[in-house]
Amino acid sequence: MNQRRDRWTELSALLDTVGRRGAGTLPAERIKRLCRLYRQVTIDLSQARAAGDDPALIQYLNTLAARAHGQVYAARRLALRPLITFATSGFARVLRRNWHAVGAAAAVFLLTTIASWLAVVRNPELAYSLFDERMVEYENMRLEKHEGEYRGNFTFELSESPLVAAQIIGNNVKVAIMGFGLGALGCVLGVFLLVYNGRMLGTLSGMVWNGGYFVGFYSLILTHGVLELSAICIATGGGLRLGWALLAPGRLPRSDAFRTASGDAFGLLAGSVLLLVIAGIIEAFVTPHFVAAVRWSVAAGTGTLLILYVALAGRGGIDQSNPPNITSK
Repeated sequence: MNQRRDRWTELSALLDTVGRRGAGTLPAERIKRLCRLYRQVTIDLSQARAAGDDPALIQYLNTLAARAHGQVYAARRLALRPLITFATSGFARVLRRNWHAVGAAAAVFLLTTIASWLAVVRNPELAYSLFDERMVEYENMRLEKHEGEYRGNFTFELSESPLVAAQIIGNNVKVAIMGFGLGALGCVLGVFLLVYNGRMLGTLSGMVWNGGYFVGFYSLILTHGVLELSAICIATGGGLRLGWALLAPGRLPRSDAFRTASGDAFGLLAGSVLLLVIAGIIEAFVTPHFVAAVRWSVAAGTGTLLILYVALAGRGGIDQSNPPNITSK
């Protein structure tokens, strides 16, 4: 009995220390001791209840176990500093280190878009082969009946924008994750996704060019699309970084190469999600509700800021650009 009382006294003293100075001030061995004493006191409490011991003793053990539980299983509080550091400088460093992968993804997307656009401009009937026939027919009918400024699908009211923003962000993040995952599976499927999306945009570009609404179409698309399309290429580029580590690990075993590439790859994915949140807000609140001059200004502004960010952010100093861990004890 005396041995158990000594344990209870020791646990109570440890909890008092944690309460005064915080768990972070204890060495690792004392933390392990605290966890061990907590498990033992819960056993003592269970035995005391089963034996029908003194209610005062049961109450004491119950209180002691509850105090220990609150420390052992304390909720981890959100720490914003790592996320802010990643957003302001770390993401730019990751992009610069992996410009080959991101550049390859952007090149595939842009070349497919341009090739599809030129093909449809030269032969409008190719649109039915390059894209979904029903969508092509619907867009053709809309272009034939269209009058005035081209608005596309951006005809919803401002009151609907919050819900639309949530839907857009959710959908775009899903596409980014898909591109990342497919790229990680050996690169080929990620390239196919880029080709699919480039073909879709290129086909629509050719159709609106033939219909005389090319400038209006891109005044809508680029308002949010500078960030949105960049983010999709960045996320897929992160997947390609992982996929290439599997295909060409160099001197490292494939598992080690994959693990080495994963930090930057997930950093690219995390940064692309941040861009997609901004792009989704612009798409819901700016693209449908402002005139073309404002939309072109937003497109130029976001493009310029993105270039400056990638070129200048995080230059010098300590590289803290790994994907953010936003929780801390």
